[in-house]
Amino acid sequence: MSVQTRLRLGCLVLATIPLLAGATTPGTEGPPRCKQIHADLVELASTEGCNPGLASCFLGEVEGNHGLVGTTHFNADSAAAGPATSPGFISYGGAFEYRTARGTLHMRETGVTSPAVVTAYQQVDHGEGRFEGATGYFFVSGTKSPEGVVTTELSGQLCLALGQP
Repeated sequence: MSVQTRLRLGCLVLATIPLLAGATTPGTEGPPRCKQIHADLVELASTEGCNPGLASCFLGEVEGNHGLVGTTHFNADSAAAGPATSPGFISYGGAFEYRTARGTLHMRETGVTSPAVVTAYQQVDHGEGRFEGATGYFFVSGTKSPEGVVTTELSGQLCLALGQP
């Protein structure tokens, strides 16, 4: 094998090492950065402060890790009675927003509720600011007081696009 061939082969091997290690070429997209999210959420039904065109919504405050701190907005756009064997439960779906100082995370929520409890699954729909290009999901579960205060805990995974702080 000639010296030139050995040099070419050596350069080829060295060039492939970053690819085998999962590195990306500068300026290209890489895998998202995923974080486990935990937060407390308190909401209250409202007829004021809702998104334009809505007569009612749920407004709240979220306090969590990895920058999930701010206000929330939820509006159910569909609902149906629960199973006959679970009287008092309603299934529902709607748009949920987490509004933080560094961006807004738009989710699609699907859940079940009764006069005393609520549990839901939220899937990231899209994001703005820091949350642009985000993916992920949250599980939300908690209680409702007789006065209408919804107190829940959420956990899940949020994956930020490469380059988002």
